[in-house]
Amino acid sequence: MLRRIPLVPMLFGAFAALALLSVFAIAQPELNNIHVFAAGAAIGALYVLVLYAFSPLIRGEPRSKMRATGRGCLYAAAGYTTLIIVAFVIAIVTSSGVQITGINALVSLIAFAGLGILGGLMFVRFRSGEVDRRRSALERQQLELARDLQQRLLPPPLVESDHYRVTARNVPAEYIAGDFYDYVPLGDGRLLLVLADVAGKGVGAGLIMATVKAMIPLLAAEQSNPAPLLGRLNERLTGQLPPREFVAIVLALYDSQLGTVTVANAGLPDPMRIASKMAIVAQGPRYPIGIRKVLAYESVTAKLPPGERMILFSDGLPEARVGGEPLGYERLADEVERSGGDLDALFAALEKLGAAHDDDWTAVVLEAR
Repeated sequence: MLRRIPLVPMLFGAFAALALLSVFAIAQPELNNIHVFAAGAAIGALYVLVLYAFSPLIRGEPRSKMRATGRGCLYAAAGYTTLIIVAFVIAIVTSSGVQITGINALVSLIAFAGLGILGGLMFVRFRSGEVDRRRSALERQQLELARDLQQRLLPPPLVESDHYRVTARNVPAEYIAGDFYDYVPLGDGRLLLVLADVAGKGVGAGLIMATVKAMIPLLAAEQSNPAPLLGRLNERLTGQLPPREFVAIVLALYDSQLGTVTVANAGLPDPMRIASKMAIVAQGPRYPIGIRKVLAYESVTAKLPPGERMILFSDGLPEARVGGEPLGYERLADEVERSGGDLDALFAALEKLGAAHDDDWTAVVLEAR
């Protein structure tokens, strides 16, 4: 019951009445009486309580400027009425007549109306700013959650064994990247490299990344060939992804015993052998996962003897704009060869060229041993 009583507005009415009485008491010493002040405060509080009881406009939440202005005008009218009531109380206490001139009435009316209207507009602005701040805080919280999820998904940037050495870099264009990479050891000196670009950002993209990352090792345990593996991954995810969401992905299976790498591609730039600058091109459909339910992806196998390196990269690198024009695959190949597969040196060289970082830069380098 106490929660339904507008205690704060009632206190406001009481204090407003006390303020008016104290001002009038300067000219009317008869008002300097504890009973007068107590009666005035009680009248102010009771007046606000009656106003709340019979005014849904005050009780409602102002969701527009018009409604807030109406509330402000109602407050102004209430305040003006309070002033009149207090004036009559003063007249009764002091046994003197009440004189209201046209100028005084007009000025006081304009003052109260102006305060009411401006107060309503300021309230709307304050509420709008508060809503924006809450929305921004929620968005920041979601971004932090997505970023934390993404960082947990990515493996270490350096993995070494007796058969291979893998380095990776992921530099987001925004707070949250749409790219991710992974490597799945399959035993017998075999390693499956994964590089993907998820359409979309934020928590949704992070959940898609988690789904793809969880599915690939399970499917690879049954079928390690990249082409049928992509097909099965596509069948599983198509229909589950939200509308207009898809995953561009490239898989590369390195076999140290055979000295080969087998590549299947679903919408990303072709991997490249660094020393020769030769692209490893898989034929057949190149649609990203999620576009069509049934796709017969194809793979290509290339030699990768010990000592040679191969690089996989997302489209953010060749599409980086230098001087208003895309960097392009061939110019990127020159920079890759010049860097020798050192990703830190490669990214630094691209930044030195002034390449615009409009999209994520992600790359994985495999060195055969």
